[in-house]
Amino acid sequence: MSERVFTEIVLQFFIYALIGWLWETSLKAFKEHRFVDTGFLIGPITPIYGFGVVGVVYLLRPWQNQVVLLFVLATLLVTALEYLTGFLLEKMFHTKWWNYANVPLNIQGYVALPISLFWGICCVLIIKFVQPEVLLLVSHLQQRFGFILPVILIALGSFDFGFTLANLQSFRAKMQKLNQAIEERRAELSTGVAGLRQDVHESWDDFLEKYPQRRAHLTNLNFGQRHLLRSFPNMKVENASNHMDELKELVNALRKKHQK
Repeated sequence: MSERVFTEIVLQFFIYALIGWLWETSLKAFKEHRFVDTGFLIGPITPIYGFGVVGVVYLLRPWQNQVVLLFVLATLLVTALEYLTGFLLEKMFHTKWWNYANVPLNIQGYVALPISLFWGICCVLIIKFVQPEVLLLVSHLQQRFGFILPVILIALGSFDFGFTLANLQSFRAKMQKLNQAIEERRAELSTGVAGLRQDVHESWDDFLEKYPQRRAHLTNLNFGQRHLLRSFPNMKVENASNHMDELKELVNALRKKHQK
């Protein structure tokens, strides 16, 4: 592979990963009327978009002038990529990062036909209208920065990926421990053990204030782990997905206490 082709692929990957991050973050902000970083990584990129579009651009190049065939093949390619990514992430980290279980015609919650058809249409539009503009931008960046920009982007992306993986090692364990605390509190509320008869709707802020010894045994999530929790509100963590809303409340309460 020549240096020119290498820089072209790398720059396209990061451009589309950035576009994907902007798309998902903007959509989330529109729905919730506030900024929500939807990325898996800390930086403003969503790698699955980069891999998906670059795959369509290069692997499906022979069929890019046949719109119907391009749509079918692109739909199959991005569906396979999304399924494989979701499956591997769950097997590696025992966490389901997105869940299409409520979408019709889904496969194990990893992919769903309506979503796949939407991405197939998007891929056709990207090839026909967006890709020519991206190539112009890539050409400009190559002339201005040469080989150094792709190297910098790869270095930053690798560091971000390594940082995220390091956080994931303890993320699931912390989530399960926090979930256990929620289960224990609910059991105590239902039985009145140790004289705990506070209202079931009492906030975790108030509970931790009353019982600091409980707080001492709970480890708060760090910045990267809180980022993951915010970015994937529909995630399912093995043995820790029954009370996601309450988990988030507990995480926020612990953060406030540790900041004092």
